[in-house]
Amino acid sequence: MIAIGEVKFELNSPVDIALREKLLENAATILSTLRGTNPQNRGMGLVSSDIIGRPAYAARGAFTVQAIEQIDMYEPRLSVVEVDFECRESKIIPKVVLTYNGD
Repeated sequence: MIAIGEVKFELNSPVDIALREKLLENAATILSTLRGTNPQNRGMGLVSSDIIGRPAYAARGAFTVQAIEQIDMYEPRLSVVEVDFECRESKIIPKVVLTYNGD
């Protein structure tokens, strides 16, 4: 598992440790980047206006859809299996569970 701030990423497939770290790092980068802020690829990342400041149900839904789409597009070796949310101190903290699709 890898965490960025309080957001957790978990890979539920057995893969080589070095590959696991790289895959989790890639997923974390994709899902912690705001769309339009990566100069090499402006389409990568999450649309913050769909998530931040929205009602909890809408923010959870938007994050889940965007996480699935972004991982599918930018790290096709992984698939999102589950997105779970923890509510703590007026924050919604996602946990993204991924599976390895192979090379």
